[in-house]
Amino acid sequence: MITVILWISGAFLLLQVIVLMYLSISKQKGIHHDQEVLRVYQQVLSPYLSYLAGEAEQEPSLPADEQIRVKVLEKLLSKYASNIKGAENEQRMRKTAERYLTDYYRHILQKGSWAERVNTLFFIEDYQMKALQADVKTHYLSLKDKDEEYRQSLRVLAAFGDDSVLEMLKSDTSISIGFMKECFRRLPQASIEKLKKDQELPAPVKLSLISYFGETGYYEHLPYVEFHLTHEEKEVRLKALAALCQYRYISSADKISAFLNSEVWEERMYAARLSGLLQLTRYSTTLMKLAGDSNWWVRFAACEALKQMPDGEILLTFAAEGHEDLYARDMAKQLQTLRTGVSR
Repeated sequence: MITVILWISGAFLLLQVIVLMYLSISKQKGIHHDQEVLRVYQQVLSPYLSYLAGEAEQEPSLPADEQIRVKVLEKLLSKYASNIKGAENEQRMRKTAERYLTDYYRHILQKGSWAERVNTLFFIEDYQMKALQADVKTHYLSLKDKDEEYRQSLRVLAAFGDDSVLEMLKSDTSISIGFMKECFRRLPQASIEKLKKDQELPAPVKLSLISYFGETGYYEHLPYVEFHLTHEEKEVRLKALAALCQYRYISSADKISAFLNSEVWEERMYAARLSGLLQLTRYSTTLMKLAGDSNWWVRFAACEALKQMPDGEILLTFAAEGHEDLYARDMAKQLQTLRTGVSR
């Protein structure tokens, strides 16, 4: 019995030694590999960046070892992509990436680990490797989990202007507004115009689109935003009002008149805020009334708007000292003590 136990203990000890030796050898190989990548990278960095920039005609030689060559190229192209300027340089970067990395990345998308696939998708977008557009689309359609790999696949397809992204965004109800806006930033203008013309656009996409227009501030989209001020859904109207606050513009002050007296407190709040941002003095009397609104946020927005008027300090002092509503007087006094009293 003791002999058997000793044999089993010895076997476990031997197994542990073998595992430790394997881990040690693997670690040493990894360290050697990283050191070699760094050495080659430092050696070719300057001449290769000059080549990518079109300042040198002859391409510096790269290692024959594929693993080292790929890692060195990724470091080189990532550094170049972060400082790239001009369509010609972009095209040179893309051609270089497609020449050396297309087959390798295609293999990773098919056989690589989750982390390798996600990193590869980021590189494909950074290097603008449109040669892999079909592969990315096939890969996206094969995914079951809606995780970062799923999202990055969509980002890549959006960056490449793949029209199928539009249908994907409209059909996937789980996609957040924030992620939709990430896709909008990558889509070409023609795709954005297609979305604007879609009469049956799902509410989440419409909300995301309006929010995106407000953030970017492009005035060619302003009519689309203003058009949705009269939308039947409250959330769409609110998103349009919020976008106009970001634009700091409205084509006609009359368009917000009804919102100042709305039964929806969020609409009163946004309308008051927009009145202040645009210094619409015609609404000073209404804002004074809203300073005593039943909702705290409306009172705050109204007093804030009063302070932004040309004679704002006088209006706010009047509200603080002579307003008939106690809550209005308290709110006006709070705004007087704030340094700016302006929401951005």
